[in-house]
Amino acid sequence: MENKMMMPACYNVMTEDEMTYTSGGDAGTAYAVGWVIGTTISIANMVWGIGKSREWIQKNKKGKSVTELAASGIDAFANYLNKSVGNAVVGVYTAINLAGWWPVTAVAWVTA
Repeated sequence: MENKMMMPACYNVMTEDEMTYTSGGDAGTAYAVGWVIGTTISIANMVWGIGKSREWIQKNKKGKSVTELAASGIDAFANYLNKSVGNAVVGVYTAINLAGWWPVTAVAWVTA
């Protein structure tokens, strides 16, 4: 038994150099590199943010209730953001990052 390859009524035979375009590009490599860089920045920012916030909590927690500490922390954060555009960008990114990693952040703050 022989299987014949049936072609559609209208087709164009591709040449060898045209076949290279059907195999795809290098977008996967660029995506992977971007993902690694973004993940590294995110983890480094999280470590930095947790360290700075723990340092601030340890310095300012004496004699304050949790709500007083949180209120003064929000004020300190707002003051940091108002210093410059760079601080605002870093502060907002760090706040989003710490909120995204909230279990880690919560444990770090409670143990400060």
